[in-house]
Amino acid sequence: MMSIDTLYLSVVQGISEILPISSSVNLHFLSHICHIGNFSFSIKVALHAGSLITLLVYYSKEILDMMCAIFGRKKIYDTYLIPLVLGTVPVVLFGYLARGFVKEFDSAKVMGIASIIFGILLYICDKFSISRKTHVKAGSCVVSPIKSLMIGFCQAIAIFPGVSRLGICITSARMLGMPRPDAINFSLMLAIPSILGSLCLEIYNCKHIAAFYSSEKLSAIGITAIVGIIAIVPCMRLMTRHGFGVLSIYRVIIGLLMCFL
Repeated sequence: MMSIDTLYLSVVQGISEILPISSSVNLHFLSHICHIGNFSFSIKVALHAGSLITLLVYYSKEILDMMCAIFGRKKIYDTYLIPLVLGTVPVVLFGYLARGFVKEFDSAKVMGIASIIFGILLYICDKFSISRKTHVKAGSCVVSPIKSLMIGFCQAIAIFPGVSRLGICITSARMLGMPRPDAINFSLMLAIPSILGSLCLEIYNCKHIAAFYSSEKLSAIGITAIVGIIAIVPCMRLMTRHGFGVLSIYRVIIGLLMCFL
């Protein structure tokens, strides 16, 4: 049976993964203030699996287009396939090379400082971005190979806790002049291969694979996915129409609180 603590974590993960506020910061903060003692490795994996399902459902059309391109039924340059591959390569390489080094930064204070710095940077880059209009038909890829790689290199910074993978991707995309809706969409889609790769690696390295098949873990996956699917449309509208001012303020506040945990 699912515990109330796992329910709280699932709801927070479902919302925070689709907003540039760092799910790791929010989960750490919640687990501390609510004295959640069962925030285990397998629960973390389950929560991210739920977020992956949310994104797979939301971007099912784009994923189908990419599958069609792989099998030659659609032009590959009319899909997000190449930009997503290019944007994922840097984080895979950097994540592999720095996997041991990053553990030294896994503390509440470091996460808090990162949340503050990158929260402010997100607001500044979005506020003063000079968006370049594109003339690509609706539904087509609007991300060039160079921009994809640059966003990918910035995404690699998010292996440090508290940075926010979505936040740094949107920040870099806006710095490169991408319109806000395109920056948000591409950044969210970049999470799909990143989360999928991370999950595969974590499950492969886990010695007790049976731990992932308990009713509590499966419930966490389901609740996280459902919350994310319900929240993603209003969250997208909030970010697209109103920017990141409120979210940046939130990141600064929770970052300051994290520094005193």
